[in-house]
Amino acid sequence: MSLPKELLDRLVCAKYIFRKGIKILEKNESFASGIAVSHFQDSAEIILRVIIEYLHCSIKDNAPFNQIMDVIDNKDSRKLSHRSALNQLNKARVNFKHFGLEPKIEDAKKLKNDLEGFFPNSLSTFLNIDYNSISLTNLIRNTRIENFLNKAEECISDNNYGESVNNSAIAFGIYQSHFLNVYNSLKLNSFNRSDDRELQRWAQDIEKIVVEHQKQLDLIIHGINQREYIRFKQIIPPIHVMDSGNYSIINKLSNTSIESTRKNALFCLRFAIDAILLIKQNRLPSYYLKLKPKRRVKVLRKSPIIVYPTNTDDDNETIRFAEIDEILWALSEKFHRLEYISVIQDEEKAYIKERAVMYLDM
Repeated sequence: MSLPKELLDRLVCAKYIFRKGIKILEKNESFASGIAVSHFQDSAEIILRVIIEYLHCSIKDNAPFNQIMDVIDNKDSRKLSHRSALNQLNKARVNFKHFGLEPKIEDAKKLKNDLEGFFPNSLSTFLNIDYNSISLTNLIRNTRIENFLNKAEECISDNNYGESVNNSAIAFGIYQSHFLNVYNSLKLNSFNRSDDRELQRWAQDIEKIVVEHQKQLDLIIHGINQREYIRFKQIIPPIHVMDSGNYSIINKLSNTSIESTRKNALFCLRFAIDAILLIKQNRLPSYYLKLKPKRRVKVLRKSPIIVYPTNTDDDNETIRFAEIDEILWALSEKFHRLEYISVIQDEEKAYIKERAVMYLDM
């Protein structure tokens, strides 16, 4: 019996809350261990209640934590693992929430490690689900980024770790380029128009350094862990995102020394998802939404929505397929030669064949 979508969504929620608790614990700020333990307990209870519902067990909505575990253990011969750790977790959460008694940081870290064993075991035993298969990519709500992150996950399952790292790098590179501050004013530097070739090269080198530092500053502002970012940059190949939105992977010899292992692939995927979700919380509205497009088009036939039109259809990156009768918001830009019009997809500009749509607003 497959798990209903509603229950899968709750597992995603549980995993996200657990990851948030880990982040809080790692920062080790005031009351970090108490707040983290509260997150851990919430996450564990969601998992337990999903198991209860999946097994069709009867239990009150306000049933205490221990009773939830008892109901599961009494269902059949299968038993919950880490029962002692779950009791310790619940006690630590009650002490903090009701009495202001914060657990020691060492105890909170032990509970985290226990849950990292409990979650995979319980999901496999009672739900027949691999914990690692529960993806947080849907929380990003950007189809193009999700495409690359889903590919990264699939490649890990296929033991293709190098390709997984590439896809995580592309996802983060595109999101960073489109949704963090982009400073194009540097391109207006008068040195770039100098007749002195050496001066031009010097100006370009300085620009690259300044832009990279600005990107790193943006990440710091958004709360991205810099040690993890440095490790991420050491593993991934350099990604160049063009103004059109297309990308290219730049292979450098310095990256060949980092082995594309499962551990590195999982780290890159986790970092990309966590960093993108952090940026998503704080970013400003898209430039294209500020334009408030008023033209709408109706899709006449199932057609690909692409990143940017090229001379060869096979070279176009498809974000998704627009369905018949779907309504899209259109911008005024049009590629007469290639017969494309620009539309809004996930708050960004994308393109669809003009002959595949009908204008509703003039």
